[in-house]
Amino acid sequence: MNPIFDIQPLLGTSHIPLNAPREQILSSLNQPFKSINKYPERAQPSDAFYRNDLHVSYQGQPASVESIEFAYSDLFDVTLLGESILNLPVNSALAKLESLTGLTPHTPDNGYTYEIPTLGLWLWRESNDNFDENGFYFFTIGIKAIR
Repeated sequence: MNPIFDIQPLLGTSHIPLNAPREQILSSLNQPFKSINKYPERAQPSDAFYRNDLHVSYQGQPASVESIEFAYSDLFDVTLLGESILNLPVNSALAKLESLTGLTPHTPDNGYTYEIPTLGLWLWRESNDNFDENGFYFFTIGIKAIR
């Protein structure tokens, strides 16, 4: 059975709390990982888990979780407040996001990214080519610490 990562706005996920020390995350996930230079402007590398489908980014000394990003994966399930989002077409996912949070997501880039900045929450899709008969789908969902 795949692990389930349930995103809780402002808190992190069921397995990865925002602001938790890096060592705690490496120990609790107990998964192979590789450090990547996802954000070259940052002093801290990010860690990639589950075939690069989960990225945890850090900041500060000692390193603590600043953001968590999940790609659609067959290795784990990701939910938002107990509800699946990435398996829904974009319009349904946005309606579900608004229903769950009471807030309307906005897009700064004509529909590739949708954000709710006050919750540190975002959804992203890489192109207009990722669709089927139901429409377009988001590829990643993320949460970040609000400081």
